[in-house]
Amino acid sequence: MDERYAGHRVVLISKTVFLVILFLLCQLGSEFKFQSAAENDTKVGDLPGHEVAGLTEMMSSLQWRAQLPKLSSYCRETPKLSSNITITCLVDKGTPHISGIIMESVGLTGKIPERVAALTYLQILDLSDNTIHGSIPYQIGYLVQLITLDLSKNQLTGTIPTSLGNLRNLEMLDLSQNLLTGKIPPSLGRLSSLQTLSVPENGLRGTLPPELGKLSNLEELWLTSNNLRGDLPKDYENLKNLTILEIAGNYLSGPIPRFIAKWDNLYSLHVSDLQTMGFSFPKSANLSSISSLTLRNCSITGSIPPYIANWNQLGYLDLSFNNLAGGIPNTLKKLFLSELYLTGNMLNGTLPDWIYSNVRDKGDLAYNEFIFPEPETHKTFPEEIVRKYCPDGQKKSQYNDNLHINAGGDKHHREGFWYEADKSTSNFYVNEPAHNWAYSCNGHFYGGSMADSRAFIQKVTCGASVIDASLYDEARLCPNSLKYYGFCLRNGNYTVSLLFSEIVFAKNDDYSSSAKRVFDIYIQVDFGVSRSRLSKIGIVAIVLGAVLALILFLALMWRLGWIGDRELRVTTVNLRGKSYTLKQVKVATRNFSPRNVIGTGRFGTVYKALTKFRILNQINTPYAELPDQTVAVKMLSSQSKQVIDQIGTEVYALTTLKHENIVEFLDGYSKKDLNLLIYEYMEKGSLERALFDANSSTRLDWPARVRICHGIAKGLKYLHEDNPSRKIVHRNIKPSNILLDGNLNAKVSDLGLAKLYDEENPYKFIQEKGTVVYMAPEYAMRKAITEKVDVFSFGIVLLEIISGQTNAKYEANQETEFLLDTAIVLHSKGRLSELVDKQMPNEHAVMKQAKIILELAMRCVDQSPTLRPTMSEAVSALERISN
Repeated sequence: MDERYAGHRVVLISKTVFLVILFLLCQLGSEFKFQSAAENDTKVGDLPGHEVAGLTEMMSSLQWRAQLPKLSSYCRETPKLSSNITITCLVDKGTPHISGIIMESVGLTGKIPERVAALTYLQILDLSDNTIHGSIPYQIGYLVQLITLDLSKNQLTGTIPTSLGNLRNLEMLDLSQNLLTGKIPPSLGRLSSLQTLSVPENGLRGTLPPELGKLSNLEELWLTSNNLRGDLPKDYENLKNLTILEIAGNYLSGPIPRFIAKWDNLYSLHVSDLQTMGFSFPKSANLSSISSLTLRNCSITGSIPPYIANWNQLGYLDLSFNNLAGGIPNTLKKLFLSELYLTGNMLNGTLPDWIYSNVRDKGDLAYNEFIFPEPETHKTFPEEIVRKYCPDGQKKSQYNDNLHINAGGDKHHREGFWYEADKSTSNFYVNEPAHNWAYSCNGHFYGGSMADSRAFIQKVTCGASVIDASLYDEARLCPNSLKYYGFCLRNGNYTVSLLFSEIVFAKNDDYSSSAKRVFDIYIQVDFGVSRSRLSKIGIVAIVLGAVLALILFLALMWRLGWIGDRELRVTTVNLRGKSYTLKQVKVATRNFSPRNVIGTGRFGTVYKALTKFRILNQINTPYAELPDQTVAVKMLSSQSKQVIDQIGTEVYALTTLKHENIVEFLDGYSKKDLNLLIYEYMEKGSLERALFDANSSTRLDWPARVRICHGIAKGLKYLHEDNPSRKIVHRNIKPSNILLDGNLNAKVSDLGLAKLYDEENPYKFIQEKGTVVYMAPEYAMRKAITEKVDVFSFGIVLLEIISGQTNAKYEANQETEFLLDTAIVLHSKGRLSELVDKQMPNEHAVMKQAKIILELAMRCVDQSPTLRPTMSEAVSALERISN
């Protein structure tokens, strides 16, 4: 654990001690005073009877075994109870009262009694790190003087009492690492003095209450590892004093709200596992105080924004398991990161030299498409180091055909095989002296029960009875990901066995109260050794623990789609003359993993189906794969299925369209809740990204832009005039629906709104329309809809391609600026050429071609549909330029 995070617990404990000292100092000379026995023997009386009774019952109920002193005179005599116990008093007009009880880590095992409410002057109650069980009594809400309430690291059950909302003086509430369930009560929003709210590692469910947004003094909010769902409420925008927000390990949905950028004091933000369709980084975000940032498995798309380099306090960055593309921005070299995790994205390009010196401690860049610089002078990241093993000149006699590892445990013999010991405590280790396997353990523990695990080895605590129990005494523990590499493996088929067993439970509890176990397994079976790419080392025969309980194993098999999917295994689709089962297609998308998302839209999500992605579907059966093909699989939402049913034409239109400038539809499937459309894969993505994403690696020079304009025009001409069936109106032409192949050829995609044109009823689909900023005025005026609506949208896209500007420019607190309005004004003044992208060469030939295209665009956006050109005329105009 990083010292920054180890410090958080110290901060909480220090705050408690500080409050006690502060109270002592601040009360001097006031009505309430701390008084020692030596100074006030004649003034201080006995504790009130109800407090004596309450403290006595509390000690008894919590099963405090030591001898209790005479409590009535406790505040006068202040006897020492234990080195770990502190009971403080205050005096009000000569009468003593119990003001603080600190009983941390003293072996308490009972319940908190209801009679704790008798201690009405109590300001500090710390019963943390014991085995207290039962529920939190409602009566604690009567202790209105409480400043600190710490019940963390116990076995408390039930819900958080709503009565805690009465504790208006409370500054710290820590209920972490218990077995609490139910919802976070909205009444906590009344805790106006609260500075720290910590409830991680419980079973809390439901949505986050918006009322917490009223906690204007809140500095730390810890919510990790619960079952919380929904969005981060907009009301939380008011939490401007937050320094720490920890919400990883829940089921929250996204995207991450933009108002987080307004939290100027935030220095630690950890979010993971957002249930979202995907989102990109905002165009700008000022987190100048941030020192530790985790956005893991949040379905983030697009590129890593260069502005992260402006967060000069940033030392820890984890963006792993997202859908990020492009390279690592060169601006990040300004940072000196102690840890960098970009695992499991779609990043590419050559790793910059500066990354080796700037990432000082740990990092993981695996499962991307990076290219290492040559010559190989650096050895920082594990995936690069392992490439030196089993080089091309290795003798065949030294190749392996089996591998058995007892992850985190000792050497063990089982069923005729010796499982090799795996006891290293380092983050990266190569097996000595054989050098036949290695592991990489990366990530960071943010807090909680595992925060102090430095060796990353967990010992058995539950006493489970399983065969070969000694094999499962210990297991390796990694917070982010654990990767094993097998070296020098012979070519051929391998059986991969993953053996699991639960060995860690809650203290003295059964499996029903154990923490949730959620994990993903990836097996890469390319046995070749690449000299330039990461993550090309084969992995086999990984043994990670013990035999999994049958029900958990079956659940895992079902989760991976290996059982209960006969329909998928027998139903086939035809992709360019080759037949594949739906199971193969599903596996190729990594079971529709968020990391494979390449696009989202109104009617569904598009996934990349990886080339030659293999996974063993059953023991001793062939591999499922899509050999030599990469396709795009669109999974339709139920809403889009209803749209298809209503119009009855979309799939028909798709199956009959064959043109070089229309994205090729390969096949589809629709049954029950699974509706798939499979298309050719377009390597360069959308025109929108190429034009407007500053982090895109795609660069559009002038010839490419002219060729793209021409390609779009030819595609629309085909839909309007050359389609052998009937005229088709696309109705949603915009840059995000224009895709680019590897040679930057443009193809029209997403015919989700397309309709077969009926000249007898041109009003029939006026209700459904595309994106408003590309919409022809006929929609708003409720006039007849013809193919000229596509021509209008095409004109807007032409303006964007030539200018490099988006049609609608949004800025906070300002009116939206429209490119079309600017173009109309410049056109009226004869200065249309001023729209040309300043990045284009200022050459006579370029400006001449640009003028022709811009004039064509202005004809296309004419308010009158009849005055707009046909797509044949548009193609002819652009062909004259191209030739």
